[in-house]
Formats: sequence, C-alpha cells, structure tokens
Amino acid sequence: MICAVIPIYKSCEGFPRLLSALSGAVERIVVTENQSTPDMFEEALNAGAVLATGASGRGAQLNLGGVWNDNAEWLLFIHADNTLPDKWLAMLHEHINKHPQSAAYFRFKAERKGWVSRYMEFLVAMRCFWWRLPYGDQGLLISKQMYEEIGGYPDQILFEDVAIIDKIKAKYGRKGLRPLAGHMRVNMSRYEALGPWKRGSQNFKLLRAYRRGVPIEELHARYEAGQS
Repeated sequence: MICAVIPIYKSCEGFPRLLSALSGAVERIVVTENQSTPDMFEEALNAGAVLATGASGRGAQLNLGGVWNDNAEWLLFIHADNTLPDKWLAMLHEHINKHPQSAAYFRFKAERKGWVSRYMEFLVAMRCFWWRLPYGDQGLLISKQMYEEIGGYPDQILFEDVAIIDKIKAKYGRKGLRPLAGHMRVNMSRYEALGPWKRGSQNFKLLRAYRRGVPIEELHARYEAGQS
C-alpha cells in the first residue's frame, strides 16, 4: 500500500493534474495545507484525499502527512506542482519489489524548453550522482519502516529535504537511496521569478551556509528576500 503525501501552500496551477494522476493509482492521498485556497480544498476532497491541517512550514507539513498514512507500507512525498512521468506507478512497484531496503527519487526534468533548462538538468544530475542529494521537487519514495527508523522529516522551514536525505545516508549509506528510471517534470516558475542563474547561485550558497550551521530561520529570511 502506497500513501502519497502532498504539501500545499496557497495556490498551485499543477495541483489538479497531480491529484488526477494519483487518484485511483495509490491507496491513499494526504494533502497537508498551509494558507490554501477553497478551490484547492475542493479539488483535494473530490480526488478522495484526506486533508490534514494545522502545520506551518514544509517540514512540519510533510511530517503531519506521514502521520495520516493509514498504515501504508510505503510513503510517496511529492510537491503539488510536480508532474509525474509516464508509467510512474510501475516504476514505484518495480523499486519496491527489487529494492525494498532503499528509498528512491525521480530524476529531474525542467518543464520549460531551452538550453538553460537543459543546463539545470545537467547540474542536478551531477549533484545526485556525486553527492546523492536529490531535492524535494524530485519526490521521495520511502518505506514506512525506514521513515520511522530515521525519525521522519525534521520540523524546519527550509532544507527539510536535504536533512532527511542526510539521515538516510547516515544510517544506510549511499545504497539506501536509489534513482528511479523516470524524470519528474518540475515547474520552473520559482527559478524564473528570480532568474535561473541567480536562483541557482542562491540555492548553492544557502546550502553551503546550511552545512556550516547557520540557523534555519536566518537562511529562510535570506531565501525569501532573494539573498544568499
């Protein structure tokens, strides 16, 4: 049994598309909301999703969603603006059958065309290859047992995706995390709002500051202000 957990914040154009893909394919959908619109509530309920409210910050939202798993054996954490690849469900089941002791993530593909998007895909591929460090927009498939053993997502408002990957690698090594064959198509609006070069540079500098132990609250303030 797979439970999909989707954190949402305010509005998101791709949310109905994701719900449509998941509905009837996974056994349970949990939507954790923060300042969401009434339309998103209605869309979630129409898809048969469970609404979990009361958490602020993506780390807290993801953990809240994990609590409402209805005894699922596997959890799929996925962002609301993601687009799943074709045959994604078969990919999940193949991983579960062949690598039950490992978590998994999708490869990154930008929704936009052009050389800038291709360059970003290359950089993400290198990050995942050398550091085995996928970000949250690539999704995370993880068994409930592994999720509970590592203590789930930390209750932090930034780099919660990095933190849980660090936990997985610290306990299971690189073999505890594997890429799936398919490419998750990722919305590029966040990058385009600031500019792909500036956003990419900002993300790298913030990650480096996070590794040095700079407080999350300070990093989040820089992120929101477009600073690094």
